[in-house]
Amino acid sequence: METIDSSSTSSLVGETCTIDQNQNEINSCTTIDMLKDCSSSNNKLVKTSDKHAKLLLENLNLLRQQKQLCDVILIIGQNQIYAHRAILSACSPYFKAMFPGDLIQSQQMEITIRDIDYCAMDLLINYCYTSRIIVDEQNVQILLPAASILRIDEVQLTCCEFLHKRLNPNNCLSIRAFAEKNACQELLNLADRYTQQHFLNVKESEEFLFLPVNQLIDILSNDELNIASEEDVFLCVMKWVSYNVEQRKEYLSKIFEHIRFPLMSARFLVNRVSSDPLIKADQRCRDLVDEAKDYLLLPHDR
Repeated sequence: METIDSSSTSSLVGETCTIDQNQNEINSCTTIDMLKDCSSSNNKLVKTSDKHAKLLLENLNLLRQQKQLCDVILIIGQNQIYAHRAILSACSPYFKAMFPGDLIQSQQMEITIRDIDYCAMDLLINYCYTSRIIVDEQNVQILLPAASILRIDEVQLTCCEFLHKRLNPNNCLSIRAFAEKNACQELLNLADRYTQQHFLNVKESEEFLFLPVNQLIDILSNDELNIASEEDVFLCVMKWVSYNVEQRKEYLSKIFEHIRFPLMSARFLVNRVSSDPLIKADQRCRDLVDEAKDYLLLPHDR
């Protein structure tokens, strides 16, 4: 049997260790030498990945779809939506206020959501995980109120933009009412401006006949109203009243306070306005018309 001298082995190992140590020192020195000439302003590499956020959202959405690591289930009617509290809180101030603290909802796995349509909620939760939303004529009327409740501003603005681009004389009044109901001030202002600029066409629409009295007054009393004459304003009012005389005739005097009767011709005021049976039957209306007639027919008494 061949015998190995332990002293020889130790010597061999020692030589190997010495070689490895020397090699490491050489490598270290080489690295140091290689960076010696680098200026201090270039001694770091900072990388912001364009793909990171996208991949993060994709993987979080995959976890949601697979119902992994979900810590909340939203119950809307008979439907369930699995999600992660952190994601919902980051996207919606509504959820951010709901989950933390001592609220009952903060301790529950299942949370019932009322006053929000399931399809709208599903679209909004999907938006939270993907940053993508599709707004169309079929979903905008449920999506905007839901986004308003959850305070997801980006979706709310997208819905308003969608409706703004589709304003026309036949729908501007309903869009205006919809914007007012959902506290979309920018869309409300845009719809108001459109209505004023295109009133000659708006007053011929079917929607005009269904206006609530307060909205009618708001429109007619605006100084920016684009209309040929104050006579046309009067005719619009009478058209609106005539659509449902029994219920609307009581509003005549209230509306008349916002009509500029002195801007009408004296002939129209006497022959058309004063002779109307509805006006004759209302004392306040008669007083307003008489004041205008005095202004026009008795200029020296002004």
